[in-house]
Amino acid sequence: MKKYFLMTILIFCILATGCHDNSQQARIDFENPGGMWMPQQMSDHSNKLRSLGVKNPESLSNPLVHPLGAIIGMGCSASFVSDNGLIITNHHCVYRTLQAHSSPECNIYENGFIARNISEELPAETGKKVSVTQEIIDVTSIVRKNIEQIKDPLSRYKVIENRIKTLIAEHEDNTKGIRCSVKEFFEGQYYYLIKKLELKDIRLVYAPPLAIGCYGGDIDNWNWPRHTGDVAFYRAYVAPDGSVAEYSAANVPYKPKHYLRIATEPLKENDFVMVVGYPGRTQRWWTAEQVEFAYLQNNPNRIQILTEKNDIYKNLATQSKELEIKVTPSIKGVLNSLKYLQSLQNNFKDNQLLNKKIAQQQQLIAWLNKDATHKTKWGGILDDITALQKQRQTTYHRDSLITGLIHSVTVINSAHTIVCMAQQRPKPDAERDPSYQLRNLTRGIQSLQRTQTSYDPKVDKAILSYYLQKIAELPNDQSIPVLSLFSEELANDTTKIGSYVNSLFNKQLTVDNPNVCVDLFKNADTNQLNQSTDPAIQLALRIRPLIKSLEDENKIYQAKMVLLKPEYMQAMQAFYGVPIAPDANGSLRVTYGTVKGYRPTPDAKKYKPFTTLSGVIKKNTGIKPFNAPEELVKAAKTVDPSSQFYSNQVGDIPVNFLSDVDTTGGNSGSATLNRKGELVGLLFDGTSESLASDMIYMPEINRAIHADIRYILWFMKNVDHANNLLKEMNVN
Repeated sequence: MKKYFLMTILIFCILATGCHDNSQQARIDFENPGGMWMPQQMSDHSNKLRSLGVKNPESLSNPLVHPLGAIIGMGCSASFVSDNGLIITNHHCVYRTLQAHSSPECNIYENGFIARNISEELPAETGKKVSVTQEIIDVTSIVRKNIEQIKDPLSRYKVIENRIKTLIAEHEDNTKGIRCSVKEFFEGQYYYLIKKLELKDIRLVYAPPLAIGCYGGDIDNWNWPRHTGDVAFYRAYVAPDGSVAEYSAANVPYKPKHYLRIATEPLKENDFVMVVGYPGRTQRWWTAEQVEFAYLQNNPNRIQILTEKNDIYKNLATQSKELEIKVTPSIKGVLNSLKYLQSLQNNFKDNQLLNKKIAQQQQLIAWLNKDATHKTKWGGILDDITALQKQRQTTYHRDSLITGLIHSVTVINSAHTIVCMAQQRPKPDAERDPSYQLRNLTRGIQSLQRTQTSYDPKVDKAILSYYLQKIAELPNDQSIPVLSLFSEELANDTTKIGSYVNSLFNKQLTVDNPNVCVDLFKNADTNQLNQSTDPAIQLALRIRPLIKSLEDENKIYQAKMVLLKPEYMQAMQAFYGVPIAPDANGSLRVTYGTVKGYRPTPDAKKYKPFTTLSGVIKKNTGIKPFNAPEELVKAAKTVDPSSQFYSNQVGDIPVNFLSDVDTTGGNSGSATLNRKGELVGLLFDGTSESLASDMIYMPEINRAIHADIRYILWFMKNVDHANNLLKEMNVN
C-alpha cells in the first residue's frame, strides 16, 4: 500500500515539474490519491494545480479571497452566487426549513417553493445560521503547552478546555458577528482557531418539488447512475446598517465580498474540477483495531438500530398527514445513514478492506522495528492506543443506547438540557461547560424551540419504548442500573415498558411546551427543578449523574489520547515521508480531481461520467420516487440543442456527473468549480462503492456525484420559471 501511495505521489511530482505542458493531457493522466486539504496546505499544490490548468492556485490558500471567500458552512456546505446574498446549496440541506413551513393544506416540502420577489422569502427554521471563514490561526503552542506534565487525565482535559475557552473569548466579537472555534487536526497534533462571520437571518428563496430535488429517493441514494436536481436557494440578511442581526422584517440582503459566477465553458469528461466546502468527518488515521471494532461490532449495531427506528417512523407516518410531515425528515436522515452504513460494510467485505488496513499497520510496525530510534520513540504507541480503545469498548453499546435515548426523545432531551443549564448557572461563565456559556445561551434557546417543531407525543412514546426495550436486552449488570433510574418496577419487570411510557405521558408534562422550556432554561435553578412535578424533569434529574459519569469517562479517554494520537501521527508522517491531509473535521477544505467514470468492479462495464435529461424521462414511472413533474416531462420534449444548457458531448442536457474528488458527509451542497473558479455543479453524494474511503481511500473507485449546473438552470427556467433568480445570477 505504501508503494502504491508513493507511486501516486510520484505522478503528482511529475505533473508539478511541468513534464506535461499540455494541460488537457495533464487532466487526462491525472490520478487522484485523495486529500481534503486545509487552505494553508494549498501552497504546496501550486505547481501541480498549474499543470492541471488552474489559473490562480495561490488564491486557494486565502479564505478571504475568491473563490474561498464565497464558500459558507451551515451543517451542509453552500456558496454565495450573487452580490445580494443569494446562497446555493442542496435540496436535502433545506428539509428542516421546508418542514417548518409545511402543513397538510400547504405542503411545500412535497410541492416546492419559489419566492418571486424578496418580500415572499420565508424565514428558515429557528436557529439557522451560515458562516464564512475569516481567519485560521495556529494556536497549537498555546493549547498543548506542557500538557504532558499534567498527570491526572481529567485535569489535563480541563486545562485544554480552559485554554480553548480563553482563546475563543479573546478573539470572538459578537458585535461584529465573529464567532470562533478551536479545532484539532492530525489527531490533536495541531490546533487552529477558526474565526467565522456568522449570519443569523437566513430565508428560503427556492426549492424545486421533491420529485425533482429528490428524484429517485432512497432507491437511487448512494447509487449511480443518478438523475437528481438536488438544489435549493437561501438568502442571507443583515440589519439595515450592515451589522449581523437575528430575523427582522426590517433587515436587508447581505452583500458578500465574494460570490461565484456560473461557468460559461461547457464541462466535459476529464476536465479539472475542485470542490470547496466543509466536510464533516473521516477516520483515515484510525488504527486497525479501531477500524476492526467499527466494522465487526459498532456498525452492525447501528444498522440494526437504524432499521428498527425506520420501521417505527414509517409506521407513524401512515397514521396522519400531520405526523407524516413531522417524521419525514427523520425518515430521510435514518435512511441516508442506514444505506451509508450498509454500503460501507459491503465495501469492506467486497474489497477485504479490514485485511488491507491490518496489512498497512503491519508495514508501519515493521518500519518502526527496523530502526532503533523509531522503535524507541514510537514503538509502544499502538499498544497503548489499543489498550485504551478496548477499555472504552466494554460498555460502548450501552452508552450509545443511553445517549441515543436522550437525544431522540424530545421531552427527555429538553428536560435534560434544562437540568444541565440549572447546574451550570451558578458557576462563573469562564468555568462553565462550553455548551452552557453565555455565548451559547441563544443557541440553547433556539435548539429547544426548534425541536418542538417536530414534536408529537406519539413519536416520543414510540421512540422511548424502543430504547427502553433495547436497554432491557443488555446484560443485567448493564441494564438494571439504567432502567432503575426510570422506574424500580421497570427494572424488575421489563414487560411493563409500555405501561410505564404511557403513564409518563399521561402525567402533567410541561416541557412539551416550548415557552415553558425556554423559561426554565433561562431562569430555573436546581432547587426549583427538584420541586417540579413534571415527570420528565424528575427523570432528567435522576438520569443526569449517569450522563455526567459517561461525559467524564469520555473526557478521560480524550485526555489520554491527546498524548498518544499525536505521537502516532508523527510516526505515520515519518513513515510516508510526504505531506498528508488531516482527517475531515468540519473545517474549510479544498479537494480536486477530474470528471471521470469508473468500473464498480474490475470486470464490470465502465460507467460514463454524465447522466442526461432523457435518462430522467426513461426512469419516469409516475410513481414515487420516479414521478417527474408533468411540466418537466413536457419541457423535456422541446429541448433546444442550441441552448447554453445543452452539451454537445453528451447530446442532451447533462443532469449529474461523476468526479474522483475526495469528499465525505458535510460536503453536501459544496460548490464544484472549474479551473477558472466558476460554478459547474453542486456535490451532493458519493457512490456506494466508494464509501469506505472515509476510512481507507480507494482511488480507483472513489467517485463523488454532482448535480450539473446546466440541468439546475434548465429546470429553473423551463419548469419552475425562476426567471428572477436566473437574472440575479446573470443567466440569460
